[in-house]
Formats: sequence, C-alpha cells, structure tokens
Amino acid sequence: MQRQDDHRGVHWVGRRPSPAPFPWAWAVGCLTLGLCAGAFFRWRQMTGIGALEMFGFWCLVGAGLVAARFFTLLQVGDARARLLAALDSLGEPWTAMAVPLPWAGRGGPEYLVLRPDAAFLLGRSDLSASVRSRKARRALARAAAELVERGNRLLEALRGASVPLPSRVDHVLVLTRRRVDGPVLDSGVWQLNPEHVRSFLRQARAQGTAGSPPDTQGAGLPPAEAASPAGLRERLEAWWEEQAGRRRH
Repeated sequence: MQRQDDHRGVHWVGRRPSPAPFPWAWAVGCLTLGLCAGAFFRWRQMTGIGALEMFGFWCLVGAGLVAARFFTLLQVGDARARLLAALDSLGEPWTAMAVPLPWAGRGGPEYLVLRPDAAFLLGRSDLSASVRSRKARRALARAAAELVERGNRLLEALRGASVPLPSRVDHVLVLTRRRVDGPVLDSGVWQLNPEHVRSFLRQARAQGTAGSPPDTQGAGLPPAEAASPAGLRERLEAWWEEQAGRRRH
C-alpha cells in the first residue's frame, strides 16, 4: 500500500489521519431536546397537566448534558486539528505514522514521529481544565504510565521487525483541554499543548532531553542514526502494511 498523502512536508506512513468531523449528531440532539422542552412547557400551560412540566425539565437536563458533550467534542476536535497541522509542518527529514491497533486506542500512543536521530511517541489526554490540581496530577500520572507501558510494547514490536529506531524514544502527552506553560517533564513523560508540538520536536534534540529516562528496549539493535530517512521509511512502511494486512484478515 502506498502512503496516502498529498501534503508537502512531513512524510506520512500509511494513511494520514483526518481531523475529527463536526459533531452534528450532538448538535441536532441538543436542539431537539430544547424544542421538546419548550413544547412540553407550552402544553402544560394549555392543558394544565402537571406531568408535562416534569417532562419539560427532563428535556432541559438532557439538553444540558448533550450540549456539554457537544462542546467537549468541538474542543478536542480543534486540538486534534492543530496537532495534525503541527505535524504536517515539520517537513523533511521527519516521518509520522498513526499508531495502529492494538497499540493505539484510549490511553495508548496515537502518533509515532521520528527522524533518523530522534523519535517521539505522542499520546493524548482530554482531561478538563476544570479538574482540581491534585486530582488532575493523579489522572495525568496514570495517563503517563499507560502511555509508557503501551508505547514500549509498540517499540518492542517495531524493533522485533528490525525497524531501525533511535536508541531512545521520548513519550509525549498532548493535553487537549488543559493548559500547560510550555513543555513540562512529569513522570518521565513530556506534557504540552498542540501549539507547543512543532517547536518542541524541532528543538528537543538540539537542546537535549535530559531527565527523560532512556529507552533500553532496543539494546543491541542497529540504531536509526545509522539509517537514511529513506531506509527508515521503507522499513516502517513495510511494517505498517503488514499490520494493515492482519487487520483486514
């Protein structure tokens, strides 16, 4: 399978992810429940039946819950679009790949972004900014641990297929609904917002990523530093096509 990418800039292995669609179903649901609430209140005035007012309040509660979900999806979708735009802008010699199942999914890495001398596994957290600091720290620590655990399983699979990854791979947790003041290293994982991704990836290796624990899963394998961007992409695309074939069957 050839890569499906008409974008100049970063080279996408496999199919480039698409931005999240507009959540029309949630918008329609919120509007419908709001109209139903108004209709029930009107019928209550016309008929004097008290139960209709109760149904109207239920519809209002439902409309509020649906609206909250609608705006959450809008916020997360916007953050995902900005993240993809940041990855697209990296250009040569960067390569990006959407992580396939079973390594991806809730809590797992979503993107592998690399060049011969640097590699990053990007996961995502949709933790709300309204969550209190202490609870947020615990939730982000759990998300970091999950990202590292599932990310290391992905790295083992890639190195088992002789994909020449760098000797150390950094894990990055992108926060879509909670602000951070630039990249922050916590629990061995970098935390940042989508607008920090481009500058962080470009500067991290130049400045060094001291404090991030080295990944020793690939000890004894040829490092990616010795491979050309074309050779690295060729091995990664072969692995991706193999995984795509398994999913089809």
